[in-house]
Amino acid sequence: MTRTPVLLIHHGANRGRLYPQNSLGGLRHCLRAGARVVEVDITPTADGAFAVLHDYLLDHTTTGSGRVAAHTAEELRGLCLLWHGQASSERVALLEDALALLAEQPATAELQLDLKPDEPLPTPLLGRLADTLSPLRERVRITTGADWALGRLHALDPHLPLGFDPGWYLDARPEPYEPPEPPFHLGAYGYYDEHPLARHVWGTPAEYLEARAECLWRQAPYAGVWYLHGRLVERSLDDGFDWIAWLHARDVEVDVWTLDPEHADHVEGARRLVDLGADRLTTNDAPALAQALGCAVY
Repeated sequence: MTRTPVLLIHHGANRGRLYPQNSLGGLRHCLRAGARVVEVDITPTADGAFAVLHDYLLDHTTTGSGRVAAHTAEELRGLCLLWHGQASSERVALLEDALALLAEQPATAELQLDLKPDEPLPTPLLGRLADTLSPLRERVRITTGADWALGRLHALDPHLPLGFDPGWYLDARPEPYEPPEPPFHLGAYGYYDEHPLARHVWGTPAEYLEARAECLWRQAPYAGVWYLHGRLVERSLDDGFDWIAWLHARDVEVDVWTLDPEHADHVEGARRLVDLGADRLTTNDAPALAQALGCAVY
């Protein structure tokens, strides 16, 4: 794999936290500033469209309430995003709005669309998504932890860039607690993991992690980028397993999320990850992290 300078990914189109996450204002600001890669979240609506929203529920990030999937696109357009707990002037955007902005800004290399499915998505809906993205296929990437959706999208359009986040299957958390989403159980090696390989200690932590990596690889072998939580990557390194090297050997890029410059441990971790060859780092403040790392690419 040819190494290129690390890319800093603008999480939720959040460049210095000047706008609400996933807002058109934030996305426009990132694009006009020449951001190389910007990430926003997309969630299906009741009528087969996709809203630029992270949560399954509207209550915490918008002036609406209830499930996103229970509302039509036009109903969602009438809602405003919350900003510091108050209604902002930024309205909920749809995927088509984000794509229109991308088309206007040819300098941006990639718009990462992080798919947040509340439930299994029907193939016709995923087909419409693939068709919608087709004109800008070379400049978008669908990412998700839902490997079943990735498989269907790959079958519908083998050329659509994809990315996989294995966090629903394997995670490293700072302390035992009751997580709101899978994996729910703490395995024998100290990672949250439902797989039978985690039921008891049978080898070294590095051997366990490599076996889990092989299992996860089979779930999404067509994903060109893997998105790994920084906590998982660093804990695995301490246990003797290097996710970055393992995935690079399979010609897959690695994005590590979410690292922010106001946290000294995040900056220290980012330096370690850059030295190890991480391809991308997701952050809420790309310019500040770039300055902290002495990195010109953001």
